[in-house]
Amino acid sequence: MKQLSKLILLAVLFTFASCQKESNEPQESERLDALRFENGIVVSDGEEDKELMFNAESETIKGNNGMFAMTEKSSSADVKQVYTVIDADRAPNSNDGQPISNMWWSITGTDYDSPSSYFSTVGDDNLVFTEYEDGTAHLVGTTVSGTCSVDLDVWFKDKKTWDEWEAIGGGHKKEGTAGNASNSEDMSFYVIDDTRSTVTASGGDCDMTGTFGLTQRPDPNDPSTPNYGSHIGPGGANYDSNVGAFGLSAWGWFTDLSTGEHLYIMDFNFRLEAQPDECDDCIGKVTNLTLNWDWHHDYRVRVYQRYRNTCYATKIFDGVVGANENFTINGANNNGTFGKWVYIYVGNCYYTKIKTNCYLNIGPGYRRGVVEVVSGYSSQGGELCEYEPPHHWCWWW
Repeated sequence: MKQLSKLILLAVLFTFASCQKESNEPQESERLDALRFENGIVVSDGEEDKELMFNAESETIKGNNGMFAMTEKSSSADVKQVYTVIDADRAPNSNDGQPISNMWWSITGTDYDSPSSYFSTVGDDNLVFTEYEDGTAHLVGTTVSGTCSVDLDVWFKDKKTWDEWEAIGGGHKKEGTAGNASNSEDMSFYVIDDTRSTVTASGGDCDMTGTFGLTQRPDPNDPSTPNYGSHIGPGGANYDSNVGAFGLSAWGWFTDLSTGEHLYIMDFNFRLEAQPDECDDCIGKVTNLTLNWDWHHDYRVRVYQRYRNTCYATKIFDGVVGANENFTINGANNNGTFGKWVYIYVGNCYYTKIKTNCYLNIGPGYRRGVVEVVSGYSSQGGELCEYEPPHHWCWWW
């Protein structure tokens, strides 16, 4: 395995080294929106980050298990609604040692009244839940218990109404103050997508550390167990005193990423506050971008960011993008952000980068070469407004 890692690293370094001979001096007379090549190598913007380093881990997309795993393009996955996660108060069990929280992670399976098994948002840490028009949803961000920090990158799939859910044998797990008062007909149901979901725990108070997979509990494919899925709707945060408040409850297993073995049980239980539809300036850091490939040929496009502000690149998108096709990238930092830059590669070579720390007020209409921002979100400002370039702005191409 070590030898394989070395070979992969050598291949990565050779590939990027081969791009260093490119010319970075675009000609004034060429088309402003052209994608240009010299000797088969894409001409970059001349702003490559020389301190960005690549290793074998750089080629593994966060949340995927395979080398050069392709990220699904999102031309049909428009954002439906973005929510801020609000910790639930655990009613009616708040007097039994269960603190305000959004996640319960059990090592023993019975430590319901152990405060250290409950996780919540603290300070700048936050969780964001995004629903998409294609019936998927994404929970991303950080939740903490003491010094144990858990980074969530959880995907949900196959959204169904109660009638659709009940027709395939699904049930509604009603418990807690809000849950017992909720109506099944008001709920929608998802299943955790274990092919895309990861949970990473770090810190001294963690019972276990490392990166785990996450799968739905009970097993929806096991006819001997109930099929509760993950429900969302009024009263959806089962253990909460706010009857009728919009929320979500889900149940899962942390799994071994290599074997799929079930390791520990967990619950999500939180309210959801819809972020306003109104756009805003880029505030905080960018968490999500949908980009358009404004060119008439298909090319393999890869996108990287610095992993948790280190010098090492981590891949966040890898796919062949067609003419006028959209694709979406999501931040891989522990708070769901990109950091300062995202780096775009065409073929094997660096092409351009987008500043994503909100020092530049990017938004729909912002361009770098043939890549244009269609939509996006920032951590503190919500949906990005249309980009308005300053009058003195000069495009690099």
